[in-house]
Amino acid sequence: MKKTISGVLLALTAAFAIVGCGKKKSKGTINFYCWNDEFKTRLNKLYPDVEKAEGSKTTLKNGVVINWVQSANQSAVYQGALDTGLENEMVDMFCFEADYATKYVKSDYVADMGALGIDQSKQYKYTKDIVTNASGKLVGSSWQATPGIIAYNNKVAKAAFGDNADMGAKLNTWDAYKTTAGELKAKGFKEGSTTEYKYYMNIGTDDWFRVYQNNLSAKMYNGSEITIDKQLYQWIIDTKQFVDDNYIKSTADTYGLWGEDWGKAQGGEQCLCVFSCPWFTDFCLNGNAKPDANGDLGYRAVKGYASWFWGGTWLTATKKAVENEEIKDTVKDIIAKMTTDTQILTDLAKEYGDFCNDEAAMNALAASADGNSKLFGGQNVFKIYAESVKSADLSKASDFDQQICENIQNAFRPYFQGTKTATAAQAAYVKALGEATSLRYEDDSKDSTKKAQIKVDSKVQITDAGITINA
Repeated sequence: MKKTISGVLLALTAAFAIVGCGKKKSKGTINFYCWNDEFKTRLNKLYPDVEKAEGSKTTLKNGVVINWVQSANQSAVYQGALDTGLENEMVDMFCFEADYATKYVKSDYVADMGALGIDQSKQYKYTKDIVTNASGKLVGSSWQATPGIIAYNNKVAKAAFGDNADMGAKLNTWDAYKTTAGELKAKGFKEGSTTEYKYYMNIGTDDWFRVYQNNLSAKMYNGSEITIDKQLYQWIIDTKQFVDDNYIKSTADTYGLWGEDWGKAQGGEQCLCVFSCPWFTDFCLNGNAKPDANGDLGYRAVKGYASWFWGGTWLTATKKAVENEEIKDTVKDIIAKMTTDTQILTDLAKEYGDFCNDEAAMNALAASADGNSKLFGGQNVFKIYAESVKSADLSKASDFDQQICENIQNAFRPYFQGTKTATAAQAAYVKALGEATSLRYEDDSKDSTKKAQIKVDSKVQITDAGITINA
């Protein structure tokens, strides 16, 4: 009898709790590793179950708290923090980008999205290919695709070429791009100067790097050796020619990617082209350019002379997290809603200009006024994104792409500045890359078995005089 009464009392107590408080509160915590606040901002804004967001904590309606653990992405600092967290079982969810996606996709830490019930059938193929492991399982999911465009400064275009110039035709082939750069230079020097030109084609030496990186001939890391692709050296050749021809505003460090003057130049009226993508427009142009009263940044978009994309962010869950009864349902729901829910993805696209990872939804925006962007003066930039994304390909991504690409840009800046020869810059590059990856960057003459693990495409020739690529 006592057991029966106790059972009734427990049932009544539980029922009262449900009636009085809605649903039972969970007290689980999701440790979410990331390198910036991009995903956090979007989740806090559009995930329907957010109750409160303060600083590095987001509290959900079911009581689960997301603890955002953020580290800088540059120089692989984030990868180091994430690796430590994974090794110590401190990570529940995390973001990763294309430059090092393969490293985590083939790891034992990440959960199978299919087993979680995540339906990724509406997503762009290339965003799924990069997160498909050797067993054919999808182990990550992204809310975005990141097709590249050329955003041109409309004030510069009108001042240099008139109101009715066909800028698409001036930028749609490599030959046309070079010709347009020469036409800008021909407008002469800035008033009062004999060294600074009125207009430049590009801002800095790093601006178009991703065009080359996204058109590699092969994977650069095979599991034991790095072979630096000839496309990266083509970037050096083309950039050096543009520097020598005065088509690039400055080679100074502050005009490098993320530099202070590089950002300021995006808001100026001297440089024509910015190599952009959806997240770049939101994070960079939207902060660096000066919008008018209507929110127009003064830029217009064209597809440009090459097909390319820039990065992208994927999220995943650890196996530990999906086995944790307190948080596993919430983890699944976050991934499902934030990367596959058509309405949320459409709202993200409208709110932030993201080209989201739902092909049908993005095609709908490209075909309607809903895709018109005030940032681009009412232009429907989704039409251009939808065309550019068709050729996106991540099949040549490999583990050390971030280290390979960051270090080559840093090492060859002195070459562009005229303070180092090509051979000296190359020596500095492979040394830095070896230190960043712990791979041997030169042969050990005392031990014939210890060959360099960092090599250069055999068609590339580097001398003090410069770089050539043999056919």
